[in-house]
Amino acid sequence: MLVFIEKKITELHQILKLFYGPRFKRKELSERFHNWRKTVQRLEIEKNEILSDGSRSQYSEQFKNWKWIIIQTVLWLSISIKFDFNPVINLMAFFTILNQFIQNIFSIAQDKKQIFNTFITQEILSMLSFSDLLWEKISELIEEDEIMKAERSNIPSEIEWTDINIELLPNEFDDELPFLRVIIGHEQSDILHPLKLGLVKSSDHKKQNRLFIILKAFGKYGSFIFNGNSHQKKSIEESMGELSKNLIRYFGLKDMMPIMKNDKVASWECFININDKTNSWHQLEQERFQDVRLLLSDWVPLTEEIKKIDISEESHKMKGYGW
Repeated sequence: MLVFIEKKITELHQILKLFYGPRFKRKELSERFHNWRKTVQRLEIEKNEILSDGSRSQYSEQFKNWKWIIIQTVLWLSISIKFDFNPVINLMAFFTILNQFIQNIFSIAQDKKQIFNTFITQEILSMLSFSDLLWEKISELIEEDEIMKAERSNIPSEIEWTDINIELLPNEFDDELPFLRVIIGHEQSDILHPLKLGLVKSSDHKKQNRLFIILKAFGKYGSFIFNGNSHQKKSIEESMGELSKNLIRYFGLKDMMPIMKNDKVASWECFININDKTNSWHQLEQERFQDVRLLLSDWVPLTEEIKKIDISEESHKMKGYGW
């Protein structure tokens, strides 16, 4: 009996937390969730706080029912004062209004949870976006003041970009830093370190820079659309320009840029053939997909809400068009 009482008290406390406390905007809740998922520990207590604060911050249409309960209460009090009703009638009226009051509280609490569940599910599914993955991987790198410059090669400048093939080869010592090999026609170079094309950090040649991440993306998709805010798009455009400069520095100046933006479809296109034999970007996609599945199963209250969301619409392709 004591256990039952303690359980009910805990449930009541959880419900009351949905009505009393600070409110947060959806942008703040989104940032808190994504900051939490990026941590190694992913503490349960922080997850529960996000669930509680997120549910409390939602507005439920069920709040409109309060005015009818208040009207009934006022009418009952005014009538009971004016007329001398039997105590049994007053008692029945009291319990009727009390029952409506309790039911409305539970309805609002449930509605708040469902609204937040739908919101957080959309946030999890948005992780399947190619743009989200690309930007997150770039953002994980510590920014450097200047990009490493590529070395100059003796490759004839009259070679067209479309005739050039760059292979990404496995590096047994570091999966994130594959070796390179340039193939033009029937000729191929020796195995090259990414340093040759300026794809590593200037301060640490054992760490990839953001240009290498973009090159890996081109290894999976010859062209892709990047969707992001104005700051993110500007940053990606600058990175594309830096990557193009390094490719021109290594392979020589030609009639057109090696990477260009197709303004008609807003996609970035690389005219060099990138053959990623490490499948590095594909592995990143698979890791992200598994993480999304884990998050959806870990956030238990979301299980029923997933069916309400069109996953095919929410999860943009990893190519930038749909995955």
